[in-house]
This record gives sequence, structure tokens and C-alpha cells, in this order.
Amino acid sequence: MGLLRSLYAGVSGLRNHQVMLDVIGNNIANVNTIGFKVGRVTFSEMFAQTLRGTTQPLANLGGTNPMQVGLGMSLNSIDTLFSQGTIETTGQVTDLAIQGNGFFILSDGEKRVFTRAGGFQFDANGYLVSPSNGLRVQGFLANKDGVIEAGTPISDIRLPLDKKIAANATSRIDLAGNLDASAEPLGTILKSTKLFAVEKAGDGSDIEGLYAKGNANEVISGMIPNSTTITITDSVVGTKTYKYVAADTAVGNGAFNSLDDLIAEINNDFGSTSFTASLNADGAIVFTDVSGGTNVLTIESNNPILNQALRSANGDLSAGSRLTDEFSHVANENDLLVDLRDENGNRLGLQVGDEITINGLKGGDPLTEYAFTISATTTYKDFAAEIETALGLTNKDGVKISTDDGALVIHGDGGKAYELSGLDIRADDTPGAGGTPRTGFNNIFDSTPGHYQELQKAQDAQQSSSITIYDSQGNSFDLTIIFTKDVVQPNRWKWEVRVPDSITATGGNEGYIEFNPDGSLKSFRYLDGSSSLQLAAGDNGTDLISIELNPGELGSFDGITQFSGSNSNVLIVNQDGYGMGTLERIAIDQFGNISGIFSNGVVQLLGQIALANFNNPGGLYRTEDNLFLASGNSGDPILTTAGAGINATIISGALEQSNVDLAEEFTKMIVAQRGFQANARIITTSDDLLAEVTNLKR
Repeated sequence: MGLLRSLYAGVSGLRNHQVMLDVIGNNIANVNTIGFKVGRVTFSEMFAQTLRGTTQPLANLGGTNPMQVGLGMSLNSIDTLFSQGTIETTGQVTDLAIQGNGFFILSDGEKRVFTRAGGFQFDANGYLVSPSNGLRVQGFLANKDGVIEAGTPISDIRLPLDKKIAANATSRIDLAGNLDASAEPLGTILKSTKLFAVEKAGDGSDIEGLYAKGNANEVISGMIPNSTTITITDSVVGTKTYKYVAADTAVGNGAFNSLDDLIAEINNDFGSTSFTASLNADGAIVFTDVSGGTNVLTIESNNPILNQALRSANGDLSAGSRLTDEFSHVANENDLLVDLRDENGNRLGLQVGDEITINGLKGGDPLTEYAFTISATTTYKDFAAEIETALGLTNKDGVKISTDDGALVIHGDGGKAYELSGLDIRADDTPGAGGTPRTGFNNIFDSTPGHYQELQKAQDAQQSSSITIYDSQGNSFDLTIIFTKDVVQPNRWKWEVRVPDSITATGGNEGYIEFNPDGSLKSFRYLDGSSSLQLAAGDNGTDLISIELNPGELGSFDGITQFSGSNSNVLIVNQDGYGMGTLERIAIDQFGNISGIFSNGVVQLLGQIALANFNNPGGLYRTEDNLFLASGNSGDPILTTAGAGINATIISGALEQSNVDLAEEFTKMIVAQRGFQANARIITTSDDLLAEVTNLKR
């Protein structure tokens, strides 16, 4: 009867809402279960009893709808929702979470099961397992060289905890960094002693600074313009006083600056009737009587040094000419070579026709002997030019003559390859072999220690870098590459490899590196034509080590460059050798690659975690321990790896949490409770109606 239909409908509602509460309860119970996937219940209406069928419309009548009474509700499905759960970091490297699709694959050796719960650990035998049940994680193992070969089968992930990495000899060194384009190598700077030259008529040298040889024997100093005077008295003209000035261009004004000025003033006042003054070939002032009678000369100065230098001219001119000290000025480039004097005013003894020879060492190697002959016009500047030629100097300073003291200053080319030493410049009176030495000259310019003052030592512009490399037995030693700038050829540096004394470089240990004008690499070559550096480790018994030196791609800036910069440095950025190492720890990347990190710094691939995907994950069977089994409706597992044919990444040191939404579950709980209560009311109401029916017979 009709009352029974509503009664049974209410019963179906009670029963199925109870199932809904069961699913909700299970979801809430697993709210903190890692990798748990929430369940969902859907309902459908049960069979409906037809009380009247339908009629189709007729010509004058419309059609009628069916009359049906539903007989309750039934379960439509209980689904597993595989939405992404929250990722929570743990810091433990073997805790793994899948971001995206897929399942970890576990095996007991006979069958495979699948899970999203990645809380794994290594057991005593090195297998990666699920610690709750001992099932082993599946993946692909690498070979001994750290390569997963094509066709490698899926198997248990097992780490060789006692694995060792054999030593590997260095075969390649990669270079990078910058060589400072502005770096300048220093050259040897040698300086001779102070040199003077004979003061001659027309030289016009300031008396201040002249050297007086004879009575004074020192450099004249303390000359005060408009204050220092010279007073001359004779027996004919009388007394005349002359005043020292900073500059004098006229005669007859009683002023002087140079010996030429002084002589002109004296001759202007005394020359016609008393005596004349002139400079002789030795730089002395000669006073010659022209009076024809007795003529006594007295010459004095209020400058004590000048007074001493003039003192020998005092006396009776009628008895013969009187001379002062010999005067010399600081040597300059225009002085004749034969007129040079040493720092004490002594002539160097050079004469026209003498030969000067130049010898010495350049970079430690003997120079080719160079000789030239002094002529009547050979100047101090010519002498400097001959030295430049003999030494093969290319720098802009070359050989200079100091304007301060007349010394010869030799500027060697930069770098120790051009270092000057043992410089030996000698003169004698005979071209070719033999001859009488010119001692005065030789005592200044020959190679006797102390004759030259070394103002600057030769120094290379160098940059270097070192790294530890290995032979085939894992023995380590330091290798240093030194770059030395070439002062002669622009944009070129010489490189040299240095190793400990126990190691022998048998080839390819030096060469040149050149750069383009834009600072990019132009060429890198070995001096001996090698293509690599070859080293022999001596008594260690190892094979010959051949190392490729890689400075970068030609024409590029990815390796060594040459730009100006005070913070420039050259780096050996990498070498591929290493000693023996043992496994220390592992790391797992986003693709599931398990890399072993060894004590020698080597990182080698050990294996890769496999993932499974299904065409219909909802068709999987749920079992205990957060596991799933494949079913006929899930489809066969598609075995792959993260990022390869599946939209998934693996996060190490993290776990995927349950995807249960408590707010949603509690809301569904309320809905299920109300549904259950409502269906219970249907049952009680139907019961009341049945009671009324049974009471009809009263």
C-alpha cells in the first residue's frame, strides 16, 4: 500500500545518509594523515513506480504526463578526490612530496602498490622503504659512471652506502677572469754620477750652480740677485763693482748673471786701456794685460765661494796673464762628449777618435757588443742615443740626461725579460782591440759595482692563479699559472705553468695569450707547439698527466678577457680531477634524481625515483597504509618519472598533507545529519498513519 512506499523511502534515506556520515567521519579522522585523499558520497533516486503512463496529443486533446511515485534513494558513488594537498616542509631529505599528478611506486617483490604518502627512510640494507610496512620504493638505478642507461628496468631503490669514487686525474682546467690592460711592467732605471761640462764662451750659464775647480773646488751657491757683487781694482782704471742679477741682457749696466755677462762688463770698462778678460778652453777666466805698464789686479766678491774661485787671478798682470778657477756647468745634451767632467770638475779624458764600447746583460743574457767612435761633433745627446741603440730600448724614455745634475739616466724596457745588469761602457784611444783606457770616463760608466745607482729594479706586470689538481692515483698538488705582460707587443701576455719540484713539466707548460682590441680573446698557444700541458709525477708511479687549458672561446668574453681595472684577477674556475671519495650524503632534486655527494666533492647520480600515473585515478582500490591498488577501471599504471610525460615535480624535505577541508566536511556533516533526521520523520509519520489504519475497526 502507499504507506509502505513512504516508509521504505525513509528507510533508504536513513541508511544512505548513514553511509554519508561514515565517509565524512573517515575524512575527518584522516585530516592529518599524510597523502590522504578525501572521499565523497553522491546519491541517486531509486526506481519510481508508474501509476499512469503518458498519452500523446490528439487532434482535439492534449497529451498527458506520466504519474510516478519514487521508492526512495540509493548510493550513486563513493569517489576519491585526488586534488593537491598542502605541502609541508620537514627538512628530512627522504621525505618526498609530489606536486602535481602521479603516485610513488612501492613493491614487496611480488606486486606493486601506489601511494601519495612520501615519508620514506633507508633501511639497514640501504633500501628506500616506507617505514610503516617495509615496502620498497621503486625507481631506476644508475650505473657505476653515474648514468641511467636507456632501457634500465624499474627496481628497488637501493643506495650503495659503502660506495667509493675512484680518483680521477685532472684532464681539463677552465680559466676565466680578467687581465689588467692598464698594468705596466717596470723597467730597470740606472743613473750615473753627477756630470759637468766645461763652461765655454757663449754658454751663458748662470753662475749660481757652476762648479769651480782650483781653489774653491765646489759648486757656487748663495748668489743673491741685486746683493752679491764682484769688485775689480787695477792700476790703470781704478775700481769697478759689478752686481749679480737674475737676468742680464745689456752691457755697460754693471750687472751680470753669467760668466759671459761678467766678461763683457769687464771688457767694457777695462779692455781698451788696462786688461782683457776671456774664457779659455778649460773654462777659466783669463785676464791679459794690455796697458803696457805695471798693472796689479785685485778681484773680490762678497760671495765666499765665488771669492775663492776668483782669488787666483789677483796679482801683477804685467808679469803674465792671471787665471781664475776652472768653471763647469751641469752637463746637458748639447755639450760635446769630449767636454764632459766628473762631479769634481775633472775632465773624463775623452778625445776625438776614441772608441766607446758598450756591453752588459739584458734579461740575464749577454748583449751583442756595440762600439762607436767619438768625432769632433759628438754630443752628450749622441752618446745617449748610441746607448739606446746598443741596449735595444723601445720605451719612450730610453736614455735621458738629467737637467738637475747632468747624470745619464737609462730607462730599461719593462719586465724582468729586459732587465739590465752588468752595464759596462768603456772608452780607449784605439778603435778595435787594445788601446789605452780613458780612466776618467771608465770610472763613471764601466760595470764596477757602485758606478751606477739603480733607481728602479725591473719588475714584471704579473697576475696568477692556483688550483689543486690530481693524478690518476688521487695524489694532489698545486698548480699555478702566471701571466706576464709583454712590454714589446701590445695585448699579449706570456703564460707559464709552475708545479712543485716533485712534478716535471714535460711539455706545454708555457705560451702566449693574445687579445683583440675590444678585450676579447684572440689566441691561446703553446710555445712548443703542444695542444695540452703534460706533467709527469716522478716517483709516484702514475701515468703522464695531460691537461687541456681552456681560456674560453676565441672572440668571446666568456673566459679570460683584457680590460683595465685595478681589481682584475685571473681565476681557475674549474678542474675535473679529484681524489678518492666516499659517500657522505644524498640530495634529491625536483625530477626525483638521487645524487650522491662524496667526500672528495664529487656529485654523482645514483638513481631516479619512478612515478606512476593512471588514466582514471578514481578507479583505484584504496587499501590500508594510504596505499592504492590498480583496478580494471583505473587502467594500467603508466610508469614514468617526474617531468617526463607527467605534470609532476618531486619536492625533497617535504610531505603532502591530507586534502581534507574541515570546514567543508563539517558542513556536509550538518547536511547529512539533517537528511537523516528528515528521513526519520518520514518513518515516524508513516508509522502514525499505519496506527490510524489499524484503529479503523474499533
